[in-house]
Amino acid sequence: MENSTKKKYTRYTKKQVSTMRKALKTEEPRLVIAKRLSKEWGIPTSGVYQKLNLVANTKRKYTKRSPKTTNLTTVTKNSNNDSGVTLTSDLMYILDLLKKPTKVVMYKDHVRYYYK
Repeated sequence: MENSTKKKYTRYTKKQVSTMRKALKTEEPRLVIAKRLSKEWGIPTSGVYQKLNLVANTKRKYTKRSPKTTNLTTVTKNSNNDSGVTLTSDLMYILDLLKKPTKVVMYKDHVRYYYK
């Protein structure tokens, strides 16, 4: 039993783990990161490399989301007046529930309502 080797377990601090996460966000290879951090911390490279892989596997994977747009209103010109428009749809119901706008500005592609 004298020839058996004991395994050394390294406990990483939160600061070290956050440093690993920041390093993983770069495009640098994991082995290069592990060698750099092992020199800095005085820990064997293999242990740092294993921990880097564990941190990389638990890292969140973000997917790009595309915004979904729906048409809430339809804008039609009034036949009586050349200056007025009529808004119809669910948006008018929502606007009726809100307080009345103090200013309404019409643009070419959208309408802005200002409230006080």
